[in-house]
Amino acid sequence: MFAVISLGGKQYRVRKGEYLTVDRLAHEAGSTFSPVVLLATSGDEVSIDAADLAKVTVTARVDEHLLGPKIRVFQYKPKKSSKKARGHRSRLSRITIEEIAIGPAKKAAAKPAEKAAAKPAEKAAAKPAAKPADKPKPAEKAEPAAKAKPAAAKPAAAAKPAAAKKPAAAKKPAAPKKPAAEKPAAKPATEPEA
Repeated sequence: MFAVISLGGKQYRVRKGEYLTVDRLAHEAGSTFSPVVLLATSGDEVSIDAADLAKVTVTARVDEHLLGPKIRVFQYKPKKSSKKARGHRSRLSRITIEEIAIGPAKKAAAKPAEKAAAKPAEKAAAKPAAKPADKPKPAEKAEPAAKAKPAAAKPAAAAKPAAAKKPAAAKKPAAPKKPAAEKPAAKPATEPEA
């Protein structure tokens, strides 16, 4: 019996009791989790249907978080005095597959569906109650705006005299256009002699 699971955008074929080193997971060391199952087999039966895979549960435990081997990257360009040394260590997690169970549909999958159905009903009930509270606020904002308008209506012209404008310079008349040059008459097309 084995299953194909998806972790961090990669797919792994796993069996019960196997351990894997995968990209760093967001789970604490020692905690268990259920990865997404893409395929499961038990003997001759192969499950790839979403309905069948809802019945399959793979349980994995995070053993430890560790660092991968140090990878050194060295770039060198001869005769140019150019060198770059870089490197990195991948953040990894070691997990152990504790169980691959094929049974009735998961209860955890039903719970989010119930919660999703309950949330729109709660939001719909909360929205009518929130709307009457929102309406007085714009009216309150309109009153202070009306009070601010008379204060802003001070004469601005008294503060600074306007600068006198200079008369615009007289424009020169445009140069007269020259008549178009006459083109010589086109020669009649002659057929090439054979």
